[in-house]
Amino acid sequence: MTDLQPTDLSPARPTPADVPLAELPLADFLRTLPHGILFAAVHFTDRQGRPLLLESVYDPEVWQFAGGNLESGSEPWACARREVFEETGLTLPAHPVPPLLALLFVPPTGGWPFKVGVVFDGGTLDDEQLLGLVLDPAEHRSHAVRPMARWRTELSPHRLALLEAVQTARETGRAAYLHQLPAPRTAD
Repeated sequence: MTDLQPTDLSPARPTPADVPLAELPLADFLRTLPHGILFAAVHFTDRQGRPLLLESVYDPEVWQFAGGNLESGSEPWACARREVFEETGLTLPAHPVPPLLALLFVPPTGGWPFKVGVVFDGGTLDDEQLLGLVLDPAEHRSHAVRPMARWRTELSPHRLALLEAVQTARETGRAAYLHQLPAPRTAD
């Protein structure tokens, strides 16, 4: 004689993979989407049109715009303003939002998710503003304002392509979309 087990006659519960995306509960649908990082940065120049970049403490060969990653509950311009203040001591107005110079897409690599970056036009800084920059020593060791010809000899192909696109966008008034930049340098 065998032991009889009660039979569950209720219909089998579908798994998220069995349900069309449009019918998934929100939490299940969100898990199907790719996840990435959004950063916001600001491009400044001096009165001669020379770009300002900050030297990273993490990698002395990296020069970058003032900016950083979006925090939960923020939006790109608020993020850019916060990062510029933290990294340089400059206070940017909330309104009007300056022109967007570039949208950058970096595909996932080396275990990192994709990155989307926006670069706003911070305008021109005068000599007094440049002399008054106060860098966050935890992030940047120095800053420099240099002609493009010099930046071309110092920046990686990836960072140079972004800087050139941003400079062109400012000159033409047409934002750049970058998605196939030369590969960034990787640590060996």
